Amino acid sequence: RKSCAWHCPISAQICSSQRFSRKQQQPKQHVTKTNTVMKSSISSSLFVIATFLLTSMTEAGRASMEKPKLPEGFCPPETGDVTATTGECMCHWQHKNGCVGSGCQYQMGLSWYHYSCKDCRCIAES
Repeated sequence: RKSCAWHCPISAQICSSQRFSRKQQQPKQHVTKTNTVMKSSISSSLFVIATFLLTSMTEAGRASMEKPKLPEGFCPPETGDVTATTGECMCHWQHKNGCVGSGCQYQMGLSWYHYSCKDCRCIAES
């Protein structure tokens, strides 16, 4: 092995610092097939879990497909329309005064009531 210190002491210091820095370098990590497979399986698992959670949350906010048994005379067609699955009467007159009774709702510009309210009814637009 050829020494680089044959010229002068300064070059010896440079050579020794170069050797020192070479020794301190970390060996490069090689990506193995195992790491790649593991990352792939983790990604797949996370995708399946996320899909399951999103589907569950979507289904949780969905109305029942069964139509409730509505009382006789509920929501006359002249003043309102019955929802298909939730048993609510959506008043034609979408105004805060479009429904009268103890259980009337006026939200987001819609006036409506649930079939469980016995004294509620829609009012024709005046």
